[in-house]
Amino acid sequence: MTFLSRFRLSRATVFLLISVLSLLPAASEEPPVRRTDNPWVVLRAFLVSYPERIQGVDFDASLKEWFMVIGDRRLYWAGGRLLPKEDLSKADSFRPYVDYLYPRVIPDPATFSPETVAGLSNQVLAEQRKNAPAYDMAFYDALYDGATRVKIESHIVRIDYLGKRVSVHENIIEPLKRVEAKINELAKSDPETATFVASISSIEGYNWREIADSPSRSNHSWGIAVDILPKNWGKKNIYWNWISYWSDRWMLIPLERRWMPPEAVVNVFESEGFIWGGKWLLWDNMHFEYRPELLVLRDWGYTGKVTDEP
Repeated sequence: MTFLSRFRLSRATVFLLISVLSLLPAASEEPPVRRTDNPWVVLRAFLVSYPERIQGVDFDASLKEWFMVIGDRRLYWAGGRLLPKEDLSKADSFRPYVDYLYPRVIPDPATFSPETVAGLSNQVLAEQRKNAPAYDMAFYDALYDGATRVKIESHIVRIDYLGKRVSVHENIIEPLKRVEAKINELAKSDPETATFVASISSIEGYNWREIADSPSRSNHSWGIAVDILPKNWGKKNIYWNWISYWSDRWMLIPLERRWMPPEAVVNVFESEGFIWGGKWLLWDNMHFEYRPELLVLRDWGYTGKVTDEP
């Protein structure tokens, strides 16, 4: 049994909770989780992030909607939901793909407002989990050719990575290999990185997981996320959900009591389009996933504000 199969909350559920937390007020050092509602900017972030898959962005005057062209399909903005034309009438039943903004620094619980702490309680999270809408899967189906398990598994490749074996989507092999090369080079001069590489116990990648009565799937189900597990995390905490079952105050655990990969390693992953779960309010410090559009928006200084761009 892998660590992934022991999770009591699915990864897709965790991502829904992260997104729902965009409704929380933010203190000065908390992550900028706000509604991202500017199609002009966000669609172009997708275009920059996936230039080999997204052919362009345009405006449909008859529907008064922005859309992207991916493969042979048009996916309409629909408030950030990226829907095929036939699903536009039920847009309100889905959530936006980009519904939180990835921060530059780790949210420090020492700066959390009382409202944020209350919003992260187990009771509140359970209620949000029950009521949160799902994503429409059309965008990821088109991006990764993954409408079914058979389809997605035709693109899953098993590779050697940082001394371990892991299965991932073929689309992320090149950025992963660039990350590996940078980490190995860094380890030659940085003892902390060298220790990190030597301490890796296993790396978990592709893991198909469907959610009952929902089209949502975890990013592991697309093969675009990896969990890097250490041999020993020194009695520190690595994943919020494991701790939340015995402590309703898990969100206040100081940063120094969490196991973390070296900052240099996180920076290397981010340089190749991977975000790190340690920067989420619902922190998952072993987790890296390929979401280059969130890093593009961060580096553009995007805050979710509507502008007068056409």
